[in-house]
Amino acid sequence: MPFCLGVGLLCAIERPSVAGGGTRLLDVSLLACLGAVGAQIVPLPVSARQALSPGSFEIDRVLHFPIVNGPPVLALQTLSIDADSTAWAFALALSYIGLFWCARQLFARGGIRMMARAVAWMGLALAAVAIVQHATAPDRLYWYWRPISAGATPYGPFVNRNSFATWLVMAIPLVVGYALTRRQSRGLQARGFAARLTTIDAVDLWLAASACLMMGGLLGSLSRAGIIGGAAGLVTFVWLSKIHVSKGHRIIGVAAALGAMIAIATMYANMGALTVRMNRALELGVAGRRAIWSDTWQMAGDFWLTGVGTGAYERGMLVYQQGSREFFYNHAHNEYLQMLAEGGALLAVPVAVALVAGVRLVARRLRADRSPLFWLRAGAASGIIAVAVQSIWDTGLRVPANDALFAVMAAIATYDAVRIDRSAT
Repeated sequence: MPFCLGVGLLCAIERPSVAGGGTRLLDVSLLACLGAVGAQIVPLPVSARQALSPGSFEIDRVLHFPIVNGPPVLALQTLSIDADSTAWAFALALSYIGLFWCARQLFARGGIRMMARAVAWMGLALAAVAIVQHATAPDRLYWYWRPISAGATPYGPFVNRNSFATWLVMAIPLVVGYALTRRQSRGLQARGFAARLTTIDAVDLWLAASACLMMGGLLGSLSRAGIIGGAAGLVTFVWLSKIHVSKGHRIIGVAAALGAMIAIATMYANMGALTVRMNRALELGVAGRRAIWSDTWQMAGDFWLTGVGTGAYERGMLVYQQGSREFFYNHAHNEYLQMLAEGGALLAVPVAVALVAGVRLVARRLRADRSPLFWLRAGAASGIIAVAVQSIWDTGLRVPANDALFAVMAAIATYDAVRIDRSAT
């Protein structure tokens, strides 16, 4: 609630421009996504609900005991099987999109470097706290609070390793991009390894420490999907550097710097435990996810048009989970499949349009940017790709902190610079 109120105040002050110029298709599709979620909590006549979402009556029949001589059935019902959860999802989605629009407008006037520095500081503190806390109190949040879920493995403020990894895979490329932005802004042209070492200042060392510690936290989390997503993000960063750097040896230099960062980060990780988890992934494949995906696909098929309701996946699984009940499926472990099950075609279509429009807009901004801030754009775009890959196996974007950072990253990747800040701070 404080986050939603804060974003509402920011929107009232900033009054962001929406659906203007090259962002029209993206912004309109985001509004359509909000409309789809909002439609799921609009009370409808029972006959209309029956026609649009016939499976919802079967879930109601299973989950609710009949009451003899009880209150009459409501004349109006929502498409969502859990209207309260969907209402919260709508409020959060509205806040994330509002934050994206405000940040995009603010970055057009400046402040993007300040945001990158803030992420670097937060990442440095987060990784340090999470590493120490998980080693000393693996079942507590901040050494004090015990999570509701008995099987939770907290990392700092995050209840599980995968959500922690989601934040890191976005932040790491952004911090690396900021370091390269500073070096290009300062016009450093030193040749040779020794000469380049002499140009390193205190801020460079701080950014390197932040990136290495965050990478160490990512490896130490043992989140397989997070590590794969992080690798995809760094590969994307090197690939995007070809847009801005014409000389092949400089691209190799970027790749070598990232390789050194990973090598240093391994000092913070239990490589033996990581190797065991990766080997299990290779041996079992998607066996651990197949049962969840199968049940989720069945639910998505029965609610193909309107979905069970955004945020209502957990309640739907009370009926659709067919496998072992030793564990309860509160998430689909696939962001795209869960979105389809919760929103159906009503939500999936505008989401697909928003994704295509967003990719096209980011590509256009990257090609047009010839300033040192290109590296920050590339870092933000790489972080988005990293999360997109991780989301094949996880649902880290269900955590508000991660969604807020994702909105900021999207704003960095898509803002249209009115004024280029060339300071090297």
